[in-house]
Amino acid sequence: MDADQIAQLAMSLRDNEVFQMALDNQRNGAIEALVKVDATDTNAIHSYQATVRVVDELRGDIAGFIASGAPKKKPGLA
Repeated sequence: MDADQIAQLAMSLRDNEVFQMALDNQRNGAIEALVKVDATDTNAIHSYQATVRVVDELRGDIAGFIASGAPKKKPGLA
Protein backbone atom coordinates (compact mmCIF):
# COMPACT_ATOMS: atom_id res chain seq x y z
CA MET A 1 0.00 0.00 0.00
CA ASP A 2 1.47 3.36 -0.98
CA ALA A 3 1.23 6.71 0.84
CA ASP A 4 -1.59 7.95 -1.39
CA GLN A 5 -3.72 4.88 -0.68
CA ILE A 6 -3.04 5.21 3.04
CA ALA A 7 -4.01 8.88 2.85
CA GLN A 8 -7.28 7.98 1.15
CA LEU A 9 -8.13 5.42 3.79
CA ALA A 10 -7.18 7.87 6.54
CA MET A 11 -9.49 10.46 4.98
CA SER A 12 -12.34 7.98 5.08
CA LEU A 13 -11.77 7.47 8.82
CA ARG A 14 -11.50 11.20 9.46
CA ASP A 15 -14.74 11.84 7.57
CA ASN A 16 -16.66 8.88 9.04
CA GLU A 17 -19.14 10.40 11.50
CA VAL A 18 -19.77 7.16 13.39
CA PHE A 19 -16.04 6.50 13.85
CA GLN A 20 -15.48 10.07 15.04
CA MET A 21 -18.48 9.80 17.39
CA ALA A 22 -17.03 6.61 18.88
CA LEU A 23 -13.69 8.36 19.46
CA ASP A 24 -15.46 11.37 20.99
CA ASN A 25 -17.43 9.08 23.31
CA GLN A 26 -14.28 7.31 24.48
CA ARG A 27 -12.40 10.57 25.06
CA ASN A 28 -15.28 12.39 26.72
CA GLY A 29 -16.08 9.41 28.93
CA ALA A 30 -12.48 9.27 30.13
CA ILE A 31 -12.44 13.00 30.85
CA GLU A 32 -15.71 12.74 32.78
CA ALA A 33 -14.27 9.86 34.77
CA LEU A 34 -11.11 11.88 35.51
CA VAL A 35 -13.25 14.62 37.00
CA LYS A 36 -15.05 12.15 39.27
CA VAL A 37 -12.28 9.71 40.22
CA ASP A 38 -10.81 9.66 43.72
CA ALA A 39 -7.59 11.67 43.62
CA THR A 40 -5.74 8.88 45.42
CA ASP A 41 -6.68 6.23 42.82
CA THR A 42 -3.60 6.65 40.67
CA ASN A 43 -4.23 3.47 38.66
CA ALA A 44 -7.63 4.74 37.51
CA ILE A 45 -6.22 8.20 36.82
CA HIS A 46 -3.45 6.75 34.65
CA SER A 47 -5.95 4.56 32.82
CA TYR A 48 -8.27 7.45 32.00
CA GLN A 49 -5.35 9.65 30.98
CA ALA A 50 -4.09 6.87 28.72
CA THR A 51 -7.49 6.63 27.03
CA VAL A 52 -7.49 10.35 26.25
CA ARG A 53 -3.92 10.12 24.98
CA VAL A 54 -4.64 7.16 22.70
CA VAL A 55 -7.62 8.91 21.11
CA ASP A 56 -5.60 12.09 20.60
CA GLU A 57 -2.65 10.17 19.14
CA LEU A 58 -4.92 8.17 16.83
CA ARG A 59 -6.38 11.38 15.46
CA GLY A 60 -2.88 12.78 15.06
CA ASP A 61 -1.75 9.67 13.20
CA ILE A 62 -4.74 9.90 10.86
CA ALA A 63 -3.95 13.56 10.14
CA GLY A 64 -0.30 12.64 9.53
CA PHE A 65 -1.24 9.90 7.08
CA ILE A 66 -3.41 12.36 5.17
CA ALA A 67 -0.64 14.96 5.11
CA SER A 68 1.99 12.47 3.93
CA GLY A 69 -0.04 11.32 0.95
CA ALA A 70 -1.98 12.97 -1.82
CA PRO A 71 -5.42 11.41 -1.88
CA LYS A 72 -6.92 11.91 -5.32
CA LYS A 73 -10.57 11.57 -4.40
CA LYS A 74 -12.77 11.21 -1.40
CA PRO A 75 -13.01 7.48 -0.68
CA GLY A 76 -16.12 5.57 0.30
CA LEU A 77 -17.04 4.85 3.88
CA ALA A 78 -14.57 2.82 5.91
